[in-house]
Amino acid sequence: MDYADAGEALRDTDARTGLLLLERAAQETGFSSDILNDAYTLALYRAGEKTRLADTAFQIADAFVQTDPASAMDYFQRAFLGGLDAACVRHIGEIFERWAAPKPPRRRRSPSAKPTKVKKVAHVIGCFRKDHAPARHVDMLTRSLRQQGVESQVFTTEWAASWFGDAGGAFESQPEDFGTEAVIASVEGDFNERAHRIAAAIRASRVKIVFYHSGFNEQITARVAALRPAAIQVNVAHGAEMDPALFEGYIHLTRHGMSCTRHTKVPGEWIPPASDIESRLQACPPQMRQAMGIESAETVSATVGDLRNAAHSDYLRVLSGILKLFPQHFHVFAGSGDVKTVRAYLHGEGVLPRVRFLGTMSDVVSVLSVTDILLAPFSNPDESSLIEAMGAGRPPVVFGNSLPELVGVPELIAHSATEYAVIAQRLLRDSKARARSSDLVLSRFRSEFDPSLLGRRYLQFLSRI
Repeated sequence: MDYADAGEALRDTDARTGLLLLERAAQETGFSSDILNDAYTLALYRAGEKTRLADTAFQIADAFVQTDPASAMDYFQRAFLGGLDAACVRHIGEIFERWAAPKPPRRRRSPSAKPTKVKKVAHVIGCFRKDHAPARHVDMLTRSLRQQGVESQVFTTEWAASWFGDAGGAFESQPEDFGTEAVIASVEGDFNERAHRIAAAIRASRVKIVFYHSGFNEQITARVAALRPAAIQVNVAHGAEMDPALFEGYIHLTRHGMSCTRHTKVPGEWIPPASDIESRLQACPPQMRQAMGIESAETVSATVGDLRNAAHSDYLRVLSGILKLFPQHFHVFAGSGDVKTVRAYLHGEGVLPRVRFLGTMSDVVSVLSVTDILLAPFSNPDESSLIEAMGAGRPPVVFGNSLPELVGVPELIAHSATEYAVIAQRLLRDSKARARSSDLVLSRFRSEFDPSLLGRRYLQFLSRI
């Protein structure tokens, strides 16, 4: 077979034919050709074939584990893009545990000795730029730690650069956006070489404590952790935690993540993410309602996060009822997921013209700048958006089965769909009630989620290790 036919088909925009030819070619070679494997998985990714991408990339990666670990990590990372079940994630975790270097020796401390004061820590992060939420968290954390007398060194892995669809090798990080300097990783070489260079840089810094702000999908970051460049390693889970047992502790930024942890035998703690939303709101351009085409709105509500959580029929019934009751009210959706279910329901109710779908956004500040209240989904609400809304003084209405300790304002917590609708309608109808709730959530935010609190909470967690 002439494998060039596949490339020609793709160049001629006959994506389906090209995909089939690449699949056949990869299978005929037993997935032994790196060129074909790369082209086939890239074609699956561009075609949106997530399940096939996950299955194929996982199969290729597993075949490379013994002979070519760097390629294995590359294809495992592609598999994560497609989505992997818990069994596959655990299998990859076991591989990293086998690769793990021995723990550096730690000097035993006498029970009567005073605890050693932490003077410096390191942070490992995928990239360091303003539109990357973990990077903003690291920036706030390093500032707060500095107030506690602790210096920080930031190391990036540039995990998404010079890989898969980004063959150019351009750095993603923009450290000039922050007040903290960062050691930007080289993107030369394969995954293994890149990880070893980062680990060597951490060792050279002679730091004893490293926070890894990453999920397992960032395979280079996980490989650095497996090389154990520091005595104490902590995984800061901004979403799902790292699966392999490479850490002395886990910090979870979401309550849900903490409840789902697999690592119950090491210290773990829920430390809610802080937010610099107040300063970001000040920098947000004016006239955002005009930019979104909702300048005629008297009031605006928003839903942020995975649209699958907003597709619940009870939630959509409450939302459509609000839009019918308030003819000059608009609603904005910001988040990932298929909009078909939500759009179809609201179209059937005749309220779709006053709804906007903005898609995935790296920063929801523009959404919060135009909204009066946040309408959280009934299940799995996005915790970070709730905190950001509180910091922006936008009262969030929530279904109170799992979030009372986060929002902390009883009058905004509903226990039924009917009560949820009543709370939302009261806030939209009564500007004084809305202003009072705004003051309450802003006060709650400043006492519990202000960036200055992060450093003390992280140091308290370290005292447990």
